[in-house]
Parts: sequence; C-alpha cells; structure tokens
Amino acid sequence: GLTVYNGQMQKQLNNQLDELNALAASMQQVSIIERQISPLMTRMIDTLEAFVALDVPFLAEERNARVAGLKEMLERADIAVSEKFRRVLEAYQVEVDYGRTIEAYSGLLSIDGAEQNVDFLRIGRVSFIYQSRDGAKMGLWDTKTKSWSKLDASYRTDINKGLRIARKQLAPDLVVVPLNVTDASE
Repeated sequence: GLTVYNGQMQKQLNNQLDELNALAASMQQVSIIERQISPLMTRMIDTLEAFVALDVPFLAEERNARVAGLKEMLERADIAVSEKFRRVLEAYQVEVDYGRTIEAYSGLLSIDGAEQNVDFLRIGRVSFIYQSRDGAKMGLWDTKTKSWSKLDASYRTDINKGLRIARKQLAPDLVVVPLNVTDASE
C-alpha cells in the first residue's frame, strides 16, 4: 500500500512541478504583453485624438477633454495597466455609441459674425444641425467644407420634432432631416 501511495504522490508532485513551470512561463508572457500594451494604448489614444479632430464637431470640448484625460492617465504610475486599458476601451465605446444615438444640447455658435445661443441636434454621425432659439436660423454641418450650410425654413418642424425626441419629450418617430452624404471613395 505504501508503494502505491508513494507512486500517486510522485505523480501529483510531477504534475505540480509542470504547473509551476507553466505558471512561470505565463508570468514571463505577462511582462512581455505589459511592455507591448503601453505603446498600443499610446497609438490608440493618438488615433482617437485624430478621429475626434476629423469627425463632426459635436461636443468638441467634452471629447477633447476625454482624450487629454487619457493622455494624462497614461503617465500616472498609480494606475494599473489593466485599468488604463479599460479606460481607453471605454473611450472608444463612447465614440462608437455616438454613431447610433440621437442627442440635443444647447451651446454658443458664431452665426454671421455674432455669437448666438443655439440648440444642436445630432443624429448619429449622419446629421448635425443647429437651430437658433427663435427658430429663425438653422444649419447643417457640411463634412466636405467643414462649415455650416444654411437650411431653409421647410425643415423647422422636423428639427423641432427631432429636438423634442432627443430630449425625450416626445416618443420616437420618423423625422425628415438633411444628411451628410460622403462618397464611398473618400
């Protein structure tokens, strides 16, 4: 019985030694991955910054502040690499969500050389519209010219409806608004 017991214990000991060797190799891989993840996060943040700069200019201050916060976070030693990576991925998720949501917010915009308080309506990334508070002036962000193009009064009702839907004051419904259309070759 003792010989059988010693044989079983030797097998368990051999298995434990194999596991220790596998863990040691795995720990070596973790340090290699950790060294590679920092440059990856730097590239991801630079790409995100370029994307925000080239994208439709909605919530520009908030989005640029998010990127600046990520850059600052990368330099901090008191935050684990895993937490840094999680926050970078979270910022990417926020940007992805902008493409499939509707939002309304107020802000200042220079119209005809004068700062005016306007309501912005963003429908995904395909339509970014402003309307002055009195409803007299409306415009659509043109991605080709990177400027606002004026809209005629025929869109006023639908823009008001879109603003109310985005503010959850009205049930979701079909809204006819102008879109930014770009060529597939761009």
